[in-house]
Amino acid sequence: MARSSDSNFLVAFFRDKTFQAREIRRVIGLSLVYLIITTALVGIFYHHMLDNLLQGMAPLLFVSEDIALTNDVIPAIGAVLGNWLLVMLAINTIITACVAIYITRHLGQPLLAIKRALNEIGDGNLDVRLRSSDNKDFNELVSALTSATHSIRVQISAAKEQMNEIKTLRQTRPITDNPEMNTALDNCHGALEFFQVDKEPELSLIDIDDIDDANRVA
Repeated sequence: MARSSDSNFLVAFFRDKTFQAREIRRVIGLSLVYLIITTALVGIFYHHMLDNLLQGMAPLLFVSEDIALTNDVIPAIGAVLGNWLLVMLAINTIITACVAIYITRHLGQPLLAIKRALNEIGDGNLDVRLRSSDNKDFNELVSALTSATHSIRVQISAAKEQMNEIKTLRQTRPITDNPEMNTALDNCHGALEFFQVDKEPELSLIDIDDIDDANRVA
């Protein structure tokens, strides 16, 4: 997981704005809320059960020995809630760890690969492709992104071919003596040259299931 600071892990964890860190913080928050709610319910249930028990035994509690015996048999609420908190903390820790691993590996890495692909598209590389592999959760998103990139690539390629043809014609014979028109054509040609549509696809292939491949592609 990427950290915003390498000096202090706790500070970096709470300040990190990456997808994995935000989702893990949400899972931890939900686990704490669940722990508080269940602990309160256990306390209410314990009091209710204890009240019913003492009401049923009230006619028998005439001497102090009976009351002392009852206190020895019935556990204190502090011990009950303490054991409950320990058990629930262990369960919540396991659940939080499992969900955090799932978010990091199965959700965070594909999103980082898609982010890397979008960054390459923003840099003008229209040959970038996403390999969905066995990740079925992002197949539709990958297909839509690949289709959109392909459509843009086709249109940019056609526009570049037309601009190259105009450039060739301008070299053979002047099309116009209007300097503003020539400047506009040069600017249009320069803008289209920003997009790269002639690179080998293998150099821009990003595996959505392997963040190491995504980090190596640049």
